[in-house]
Amino acid sequence: MNRKPSPTLVLKGLAVLAATLVIAGCASTQRRALGRATASSAGALASGDYERALDLYQKLYEEDRADGKVVSNYASVIEEVKAAGDDAANKGSYASAQAVYRILASRWDGFSALGRRLSFKKPDLEAAWKDCRLALCERQFRQEVGAGNFAKALAVYQSVRRDYPEDAAVKSLYLHGASEIASMAETALAAGDYALAGRTGGALLKSADSFVTAAAGAAVEGRPGGDALAQMVRTCALELTSSGFVEYRKGNLESAIACWDGLLTFDPDNAEIKKAVETARAQLAKSKGSGKGGGSRGSVAKGGRGGRPPLI
Repeated sequence: MNRKPSPTLVLKGLAVLAATLVIAGCASTQRRALGRATASSAGALASGDYERALDLYQKLYEEDRADGKVVSNYASVIEEVKAAGDDAANKGSYASAQAVYRILASRWDGFSALGRRLSFKKPDLEAAWKDCRLALCERQFRQEVGAGNFAKALAVYQSVRRDYPEDAAVKSLYLHGASEIASMAETALAAGDYALAGRTGGALLKSADSFVTAAAGAAVEGRPGGDALAQMVRTCALELTSSGFVEYRKGNLESAIACWDGLLTFDPDNAEIKKAVETARAQLAKSKGSGKGGGSRGSVAKGGRGGRPPLI
């Protein structure tokens, strides 16, 4: 004889069936969400939108950290982002690489539990970021030196020194850069290029305390210290001042102005020389306007003491 199942059993069966359907539905929803995240993340990676690529998986990861597929995919995306940073650094795109390392380092706490799945740790990111910064500093240093901006070149390394005061690599770069400029100053002085020697020596003199401190009290790799640099700058100033007045007395106004302009590049507040340049330029303009002196020579105004232009 067939018995009908009791109402209790029927209800239990329906509950089990409903739970099964709910679980299946959730799993299906999760698979679809994972599929969408995978596709969208791939597109974001391809376009260089690393923040979005990570965000897509971060959300799924926070919803279910036990989902092995989500965890595995998220770790893979993190590794791809790190690889993009490494690739940029290897190609010399240090600013781009820095941006990638900064993104990963700033988000580390959000996925630190995945650390055992990753090939790197947070200190690795920080070290890579610093290496990129040093490479950028060296590049900028070279650009400033090439442009003759020696004070700005030294300031590049001084900036990173403030952030890493005890870092040996940073100290080494700074001291090497300062020594390079010091060598240029000595070579220029020996060659009689007093304008260049004055600019390089003056830039070093202004930074002498910082690079002597970096070298633990020694001169820069055997280069001149503060007193010697001050003497070098004074010598250059005297030579350019004297040469300028010699040329002025000869009537070579353009040559005189060139000497004094060279001095003003490292002693811009020299009131006497600024006035001398103004006077010589006015005389040169007057000479050219009257058609006298052949352009480079001009009539020297009388009344200047000792052959100097009347400064007062």
